[in-house]
Amino acid sequence: MDVLVVDLGSRFIRAGKADPFPNEKEPWVVTPAEAVVRDLNAPTATTAANGLDGANGGAAAAGTGRVVCPVVKGEIANWDVLEACLDHVLYDRITWGRGAEGGMLLAEPNFLSRADRERLCQLMFEVFNLAGYYGADQAVLSMYALGRSSGTVIDIGHGKIDIVPVLDGAPQLSTAVRLPYGCQQLAQQLATQLAARGISSLGSSSSSSSSSAAPGVAPALEDLARSIVRVAGSPEEAAAAAEPTTHTLPDGQTITIQGEGQQLGEALMDGSRLGLDVAALSEAVYTAATAQGDKDTRKAWLEGMMVCGGGSSAPGLGGRLLKEVRGLTTQQITPLLCSLPEYMPEGTLRHAAWMGGAVLARVAFSQAGGFITKADYEEQGPAAVLKKCV
Repeated sequence: MDVLVVDLGSRFIRAGKADPFPNEKEPWVVTPAEAVVRDLNAPTATTAANGLDGANGGAAAAGTGRVVCPVVKGEIANWDVLEACLDHVLYDRITWGRGAEGGMLLAEPNFLSRADRERLCQLMFEVFNLAGYYGADQAVLSMYALGRSSGTVIDIGHGKIDIVPVLDGAPQLSTAVRLPYGCQQLAQQLATQLAARGISSLGSSSSSSSSSAAPGVAPALEDLARSIVRVAGSPEEAAAAAEPTTHTLPDGQTITIQGEGQQLGEALMDGSRLGLDVAALSEAVYTAATAQGDKDTRKAWLEGMMVCGGGSSAPGLGGRLLKEVRGLTTQQITPLLCSLPEYMPEGTLRHAAWMGGAVLARVAFSQAGGFITKADYEEQGPAAVLKKCV
C-alpha cells in the first residue's frame, strides 16, 4: 500500500511518502494551509484550492477573494477549506489518482476534540476513499522523531505554543498547556516596532475578519521575524545594544534591524511582553511537567524536553529555556533537552510531527490491525479512530 504522511499545521500542510525515510527531501510537499475563497456570485469565482500555493499572494490575484485558513491556532476552523486543501495536496501535489488512493497517517493538531477526530476519520474514508487511515497527536509523533516515547514537547507554532507531556506514547492533555502566541504574534510585534521607525509597508495582508481568515500579517514579515529573533542569555543581555543587520525582502526593499531581534526573543520567552496575561515560557513548561505524575514520571518529563516547530530554530532559545527551567526545579532533577539522533535529517525539529509520523507509519501500516481499514470503518464508523488510534 502506498502510504502518505500528512501534518496539519496552522501555516503549512506538510505531506510526503513514509518510505523511503529518513532522507533530506521529505516532506517533499510543504504548502500554505490556506485557500482563496471567492464570492460564488462573482463572475470570476473559482474553487478554493486554486489559491493554495499563493502564500497569501493568491488573495491579490483573486481580486474580490479572501484568504481562509482551515486550521487556526491548532483548531479546525473551516472544514470546507480543509477539504479543498487536502484535495489539492493529495491529487495535485502528490498526484494520487482518484479511485486509486493509498493509506494515510495524519498528524492531528494537539488538543483535538473527540468529535473532530471522528469527523477527520469520516472525511478520509467518505470523501477521499482512503485504503487505510491512522491519526496520531502531533506531540506524540514529535517525540517519535527523536526515537523516544516519553518527554515534554514544546511546539512553537504559527499562532500558539503547545507544551505537551508525553508518557509511553500517549499525550497527557490534562497537564498540557497552550500559550496563545507564536510566530504570527512575534511578526505583529515586529510590525509595530518597525512602524515606530517609519517602516510600515510590511504590516498586513488582505484577509477577511472571520475567525478562519488568514492572519493579518504578510508572510514576508513573519519570515523576517523568524530569521531575526535572537534569545539572549538573560533579559539584561537582551537590553544591551545590538549590532545592526541589513535584510533584503522579497520585493527588493532593504531594511536595517537594530535591537528588534533581541526584543522578539524576550517576547518569545515571556508572552506578557506582547500584552498577554500568560506565564513565562519556562514557568509554563515547568507547570506542565510537574502538575501531575509521580516522582519518576516528572523526572522523565523534565529530563526529556524537546523544542520543535517553526519557531524552534531561534538562536539561544534552548540554552535560555534550559537555564530558566533548571532554576525552578529541585536539585534531584536536572532538566535536559533531547538531542537529535545523527541519522535524522537536519530539518527534523522544524518538521518534527511529520518526521515522527513517517517513523510510526512504517510500523503501523506494516502489520495487520495496525491501522483503520475500510472494513473497520464500515463496521465501526468514525468512532474507529478512538478505538484504534491513541
